[in-house]
Amino acid sequence: QNVRRQAFLITGIVLSAALFFIILFSTTLTRPLEILVGTTKEIAKGNFDARAHISTKDEVGELAQAFDKMIDGLKERDKVKNLFNKFHGSGIANKLMTGEMKLGGEQREATVFFSDIRSFTSFSEKVSPQEVVDMLNEYFKIMVGLVGKNNGVVDKFIGDAIMAVWGAPESFGNDAANAITACLEMRIALATLNEGRLQRNLPEIRIGMGVHTGILIAGTIGSDDRMEYTVIGDTVNMASRIEAATKAYGTDLL
Repeated sequence: QNVRRQAFLITGIVLSAALFFIILFSTTLTRPLEILVGTTKEIAKGNFDARAHISTKDEVGELAQAFDKMIDGLKERDKVKNLFNKFHGSGIANKLMTGEMKLGGEQREATVFFSDIRSFTSFSEKVSPQEVVDMLNEYFKIMVGLVGKNNGVVDKFIGDAIMAVWGAPESFGNDAANAITACLEMRIALATLNEGRLQRNLPEIRIGMGVHTGILIAGTIGSDDRMEYTVIGDTVNMASRIEAATKAYGTDLL
């Protein structure tokens, strides 16, 4: 009986020690994995500042280090995408990031918009360059926001002029209506902007807007080293001429 009791005691001690070490080992394995899962959820939310911070010397530690490097790559890619969005618009930026944007173009129907600030040359001659830049940035911020709000894409800035397109690189089915809605909202927003400028003893901004819908060529032009997405064709030229005609007709929208 004494030997049996000692055997049970030794067996219990061995099993308890084994269970302790099993729990300890499983914790060292599962805890880092839980951290990786939590970090993954943060990345899914768009938090690219999250890090695993696992410094173990085993395979899990190597996985965590690779994971942190991947996060750095995703963060850099997100910066590049945001930069592309500012310069090209989200639709074009997505195609650039996926490598879909190639040299060449396609024929499609789209709506082209041109706007121009009246008497901009004489205004820029009377004020400092910094005042010109401040005025343009204040004006562009509002107008570009309305273009994007109505599913348009700003193609380029030509001095004080804005060229925007609805229907390229992608169409939302009601491109012409979206373009006109944007123009009407621009008219209202400009009136509000001018009220603030008059209160600051600054001159009013008057613009002309021309809109035309038709067949054009949309695509990238340039070279493999430097390319630009744009639209070309008679439709674009006509939209520019229509904007210029607003002066002759004495209106801000034609």
